Amino acid sequence: MIRANCKRVANTPQKIPIPRAWQRPLALAVGIALLAMWLLEGAEVTQSLRMADELERMNQEIAQLQQANASLEQEIHLVQHDRFTLEKLARERLGYVKEGEVVYQLVEAQ
Repeated sequence: MIRANCKRVANTPQKIPIPRAWQRPLALAVGIALLAMWLLEGAEVTQSLRMADELERMNQEIAQLQQANASLEQEIHLVQHDRFTLEKLARERLGYVKEGEVVYQLVEAQ
């Protein structure tokens, strides 16, 4: 049995014509929507740049704090293990004096 070749036609939706009176307002609305989307994307780019600057500033601050921390750790080590440094700090900051020393204090005139 031989069958005849039948073309199958897909049901394509027919385009609904847009009335001429609606074309300009519709184009204007689409244009405004696209403009709004573009402006919002620009705001996101600006915010992204601002955040990148903030990240750079924070990284610099972290580096400074790490350097200060290392300096303080070194000072702690010297105070704990170096008698000269400990004596120097006690004299300068606490005003300690060895037995038999004479201390002269200079007082500014008022």
